[in-house]
Amino acid sequence: MSVLHTLAQWAATRRADWSPTVLARAEHAFADTVACMVAGSADPVTRKTAEGLATWSGGQATLFGGTRRVDAPWAAMVNGTGAHVLEIDDNFYPALTHASAILVPALIALGEELDASGADLLDAYIVGIELHAALGRGVNRSHYFAGWHPTATVGCIGTAGACARLMKLDTGRTVAAMSLAVSMASGNKAQFGTEAKSFQCGMGAANAIIAARLGAAGLTGNPEVLEDPQGFLALYGGPAPRGWDAPLQKLDKPLALEEFGVAPKRHACCGSAHNSLDCILDLRREHGFGAGDVASVSVLVGASNKKNLRYDDPQDEFQARFSLHYNVALALLYGKVTLADFTPEAVWRPEVRELFALTTMQARAFEDEPKDPDQRPPHLVEITLKDGRVLKAQRVYARGLIQDPFDDAERADKITECCAPQLAPQDFQALLAILTNVRGLDSVRTLTALCAGKQEAA
Repeated sequence: MSVLHTLAQWAATRRADWSPTVLARAEHAFADTVACMVAGSADPVTRKTAEGLATWSGGQATLFGGTRRVDAPWAAMVNGTGAHVLEIDDNFYPALTHASAILVPALIALGEELDASGADLLDAYIVGIELHAALGRGVNRSHYFAGWHPTATVGCIGTAGACARLMKLDTGRTVAAMSLAVSMASGNKAQFGTEAKSFQCGMGAANAIIAARLGAAGLTGNPEVLEDPQGFLALYGGPAPRGWDAPLQKLDKPLALEEFGVAPKRHACCGSAHNSLDCILDLRREHGFGAGDVASVSVLVGASNKKNLRYDDPQDEFQARFSLHYNVALALLYGKVTLADFTPEAVWRPEVRELFALTTMQARAFEDEPKDPDQRPPHLVEITLKDGRVLKAQRVYARGLIQDPFDDAERADKITECCAPQLAPQDFQALLAILTNVRGLDSVRTLTALCAGKQEAA
């Protein structure tokens, strides 16, 4: 049996008897991502993507931020770009993907065509994120280090499997959908810090729907495409991929969502900076210092994290999201990193930029890190104060993960920050009620009808 057949058979036949913990985590991730989509719908990058697809209108799927309807792949492309563009969407460490930002837009768009319920969407999401984990464990951390953007590669394939689940495809057609998605899996980290980075997420979501629809129609691909000598592992795996044996043995034993959860974001920037930022905030809270008290900040991160945080002197808001120096300065000055810090004007504040020189960043060698993405070495922070004190902290898990989770009030605050500025008050309140009980939603169309934005709703 091929690797893909094993995954597809599980995806097509696994009973939907999910534990309360898994369902709750899926619901929280779904709600968080819808909020990111609403907030991101107003971003110029999302609007450019929608404009580029303007001639392809007429369908059943909604573009967030308006009432325009298009076919599902194009809605997933635009809304997937919006979900990821502000860098406030969650991370999923077993796969090294922004799993929810590709899964949720794809499932919502396809779900509108199918008139799917909230329970249907959560079921497909849970299947899809476990496929992300299995695929990611096979090629990462090597795949990621080589420069691939796993959200658009691993994520595209796993999300095709989630779409197949939502469509209730059998094993054979799920194999076909996921095999075709391998042919469409692309995206690289050279685009980090540019508009194309978030587009890669939307592209992957669109491709996942196309692959599932083609598989349902009977188009097939190589069922051994993951392990073939000229297939995914060989071509995309990077310098030292793990291979498929261990990931397949771990499939659903337990579910990755049960064991690890997702990593919702507290800070509006690249997740590679979050452990370090949380260390700084922990030390700041404990010792009561301010930016003016700091002589230096030394940070040790992972090899791939340093590659991601590539802009020591960011020139715009896109580069700033991938700048440790910028975000450390924000943490020192303001004690938080918010959406408002990522505008063309905010990036050039002199009081922020004058702190860049305080920060030095070092990284572990790739060869010294575990191959298994489930194993996470800590990020280390050392702050030297002007009075001579040296303060140290380390974190394996950023704030928001199951080891240090957000509470209900914090989750609601983020949804409010993302959605209230974009939606009419009555639509926001109705959406908030739905997002607290996605399982009770009879039709996803009820949700998307509330996401038009203030101008369209007026």
